[in-house]
Amino acid sequence: MRVVRTNVRSEKSMEPGLADRIRAAAARLFARRGFHGTGMRLIAEEAGVSIGALYHYFPSKEEVFLSVLRQEYDQRLAEAQGMWREGVSAPEVVRRVVELHFASITAGHESGRLLSQAGVGSPLELALQILALREEYATCIADLLSQAMQRREIRTAHPLLTAYALLGLVEAVTARALAGDGTADELQRVGPAEVAEIAWRALRPDKEE
Repeated sequence: MRVVRTNVRSEKSMEPGLADRIRAAAARLFARRGFHGTGMRLIAEEAGVSIGALYHYFPSKEEVFLSVLRQEYDQRLAEAQGMWREGVSAPEVVRRVVELHFASITAGHESGRLLSQAGVGSPLELALQILALREEYATCIADLLSQAMQRREIRTAHPLLTAYALLGLVEAVTARALAGDGTADELQRVGPAEVAEIAWRALRPDKEE
């Protein structure tokens, strides 16, 4: 199965764990200060690396931001792929994947929160790169859905369209659940179960009532 590309050029020569440290530091800063309020020097200081080393591995702030998003997408895809490979039932896979999306927007999961808000207020060029990254992610999800359709575990439909519909549903609800008001609190509480139920109703085989 294809996975969302990671920045191999930047990471293959890094000391173990350095890329993750930089991404974690950048995610905290982007979540607190926004894209425009975060600079490369701040990221270097937060990660505990020199500004020269940061630029050596990541040529721009945009590259760091995209690397954070790529890692989050890769982790979610790996979880979904692993569940299918282990023979987890289709409705259970849907439930767990939805729960993972909601868990990623809680405090301490800055990269997941960024994923739910990615592209909002971003420069045009970065926004286009984020859209391209989402296209890769949706295509990978469509591949998984296509395999499940062939095994007749879910209803037959257009895989890519279905992938976008499901992602749109989950991302819209999780983005609203980040607002920090009473409605957001309610969505975080009931969202995982309710969204999983809605998603499964759309995916379940025609023979299943």
